[in-house]
Amino acid sequence: MLILPRSLDIHRNHTAEQKLVDKTREWLERDSKDRTGIHASDLLDPRKAYFDKKFPQPMTNRMVGLFFVGKVLHVFFLSALFNKTGVDWKSDGGSTFDKDLGFSYSPDWDKGGVPGELKTSRGKYEQSNSDLGLYLEQLMIYMAAKKSVKGRLVVLMTSLPAPRGEGWGTYPQYRAYDITCSKADLTKYRDLLKTTRVLLEKALKTDKFKDLPICRPFKCGRAQCPHFDRCQPPTRHGVPKWEK
Repeated sequence: MLILPRSLDIHRNHTAEQKLVDKTREWLERDSKDRTGIHASDLLDPRKAYFDKKFPQPMTNRMVGLFFVGKVLHVFFLSALFNKTGVDWKSDGGSTFDKDLGFSYSPDWDKGGVPGELKTSRGKYEQSNSDLGLYLEQLMIYMAAKKSVKGRLVVLMTSLPAPRGEGWGTYPQYRAYDITCSKADLTKYRDLLKTTRVLLEKALKTDKFKDLPICRPFKCGRAQCPHFDRCQPPTRHGVPKWEK
């Protein structure tokens, strides 16, 4: 081990940190500015999608950090999956518009008509099937769009404890899942997607959003959502727990 000099002086540079966040925000927002119309991800929390489209806001520092890490890992993963030389920054670009469903979608990959999706998680414990719910909602959109009863989900767990015999601490580990559903349920999911898309389009056209369901808890609250006062979600707005 090398010995550091005693004269070494270390000061945390908050100004430099914020400049890095601002540069990253600029890059992320420039990369996504061309997205128009209804996208598959809008259907996961349509009320949030409504406000994001009507009242666009700059990304918070928190969202910059989360989106940046996720996007970089996606690109690296897909470049490795498809045996690219180096890093292909367009590997997860592009989308398909489904005329029947009425929205665009972009699975991370498609092999033989079976869509696949990569997610990252900072969780420090093994996920149960119930923990995969949000991931599966999105994957099911792609399965419905592809009319495939099969899908593949990969979760990159960035902080899982090392398995016994592999040393101490944590390291990133893959968890891969084969997903199937019945044809009948796939048809029902397609119908649900159409209904949700129509509700969102109606809200965007009429500026009446209260028929849209409130967002899932971790996306809601004053500290989490810049639209909290505009939205005033029932049972949450004005309640101390959600005002923090």
